[in-house]
Amino acid sequence: MRKRVGDAVEIFDGQGHRAPARIIAFGSNNVQLELSGDVKRSDSGLQVELAVGIPKGKTFDLIIQKAVELGVSRIQPLITEQGMVRIEAKDFEKKRSKWNRVALEASKQCGQDWLPEVLEPQHFLDWMRNREFAEVELVGALKDCAVPLCKCLPVIGNISSIRVLVGPEGDLSTVEYDLSKAEGFSFVSLGKLVLRVETAVFFILSNISGYFEGDARIS
Repeated sequence: MRKRVGDAVEIFDGQGHRAPARIIAFGSNNVQLELSGDVKRSDSGLQVELAVGIPKGKTFDLIIQKAVELGVSRIQPLITEQGMVRIEAKDFEKKRSKWNRVALEASKQCGQDWLPEVLEPQHFLDWMRNREFAEVELVGALKDCAVPLCKCLPVIGNISSIRVLVGPEGDLSTVEYDLSKAEGFSFVSLGKLVLRVETAVFFILSNISGYFEGDARIS
């Protein structure tokens, strides 16, 4: 909104391409641009999927925003047994559209050339049965058997995809934990304190980003 005709901008397509451009005209609902340099394509890097129990209020918007800044590839909202949020099927697309707008704005802010997708909300058991393959799957767990995250990451090795599961405010149920274990998820501990959903998400993603990428900049 602060730009004028003749100003330089950067544009991206959400599929890894970015290019410099110049504003040549404004319309009532559009801006006309012309390219002023070469189109560059960035590597998509490690594919990180975040699956998280939907928290109440606007917390999920914050989770999406920060997850995008931390390099997540896609976000799967989950309706869980002990979660405090229930979404009617008729409202799925409306919610998803709003959440994808949040992801787009976060991508613009942080220079994320690969636009993460926020998927349609799914019930936990349906998602677990039909989820796509990921080389490594981690779940933040309040369990004695959970391995500290700092000890888990160094033994993962060279991978191209990883999935992170975080429960809702009420945590995952015993059935959901048992199914996660049966499906091959590794239980990871985030420390001695009980973290809020958003804090747990940021903790895991920032550790993954720092360990595998290590090139985030503060803006």
